[in-house]
Amino acid sequence: MNFIETDGGRKESGYKTTKGYAHDCVIRSIAIVMDKPYRTVFIEMMNLGIEMGGYPNMRPVYETYLKNKRFIKNKCPRNINGKLIKLKNWQGVNRAIVLNHGHLTAVVDGAVHDTWDCRYRPVNSFWTRDTF
Repeated sequence: MNFIETDGGRKESGYKTTKGYAHDCVIRSIAIVMDKPYRTVFIEMMNLGIEMGGYPNMRPVYETYLKNKRFIKNKCPRNINGKLIKLKNWQGVNRAIVLNHGHLTAVVDGAVHDTWDCRYRPVNSFWTRDTF
């Protein structure tokens, strides 16, 4: 699996960006996978967070957002020995939002799209959607 360094449109949307800035991984990964402007996802998630009394990077908030956008949560992929598969070795999913060790990242067209290379981490749960 390849790696493509991107901020997901954060800087283009007028938000400060710094190399290695990972604290916006939830908004960034969702914007990338949904192919939506970063600012749009940011505003939608902030509004949902206000409704729910939480921040966009809190699991209940982002899982509700993804469910509302018709994403399906999938279990951790495992190898034949039952061990988690590292992101760099993961195959078979073309577009997904991946949770790997407290971090969300985007997989699109067989590549990880993120501000840093997290392919060494295992794939925990992941979200997919049939159509965009």
